[in-house]
This record gives sequence, C-alpha cells and structure tokens, in this order.
Amino acid sequence: MKHVFTVIGLGFAALFVVVFFTGRLDSKHLALVAPRVGMQPEDLSAIAPRIASQIGATIGTSRRVVYLLACSGVPDRSTMEARAREAATITEKQRMTVREAAVLVLSGKAQEGAVSPLKDC
Repeated sequence: MKHVFTVIGLGFAALFVVVFFTGRLDSKHLALVAPRVGMQPEDLSAIAPRIASQIGATIGTSRRVVYLLACSGVPDRSTMEARAREAATITEKQRMTVREAAVLVLSGKAQEGAVSPLKDC
C-alpha cells in the first residue's frame, strides 16, 4: 500500500514540474528590452538597487518595475529612473501589483485596456 502512495506522490511531483515549466510566461531577456528605452542592460540593472534603497522597496519589486517599464518602450533614458521610482512607490504604498503600478505610471489608468503599454511584456 505504501508503494502505491509513493507512486502517486511521484506522479504529482512530475505533474507539478510539467505544469510549472509549460505554464510560465515567456519573458524577454534584458538585452532585448533595454534598447527599447535607449539604454544598455547594465544601465537598467543598475537602476533597480538605487530604487530599492531610495524608497525601501524590495530588490525584486524594483527589478520587475524596471523590466516592465523598459519592455513597454514608453519611457526614455532621461525619464526611466523617475518613472520606475514612481511605479515602485505606488506598488509599496498602495499595495498594487507591479504590473498594475507600471500601467498606472505609463497610461494614467490603473487597469490594462485594449491598447495596454504592456501588451507584449
């Protein structure tokens, strides 16, 4: 009987691994996203720790904000850090998701519409 439960447990573990790897979203590499805002990947990577230390957001939140804003291609080199700081602040203070905060900063609306700035991110 315990062998049956072992096989069932291994089956669930294998199913979890398959679902995890096939169900995750495809994300673009930072080297493909950085040129959209006229920056190098190293420049974008350097923004996240500065934002995290300035506003108290986690480094993960800061990285995700920078990635989403760069992926949208809306900010440029001169406004990228200010917009990322604003989106990270919104995420921390208003308890919005990073994606919602990025959409709010980019479009002025809290919800993604048909022409979302993050449509392919």
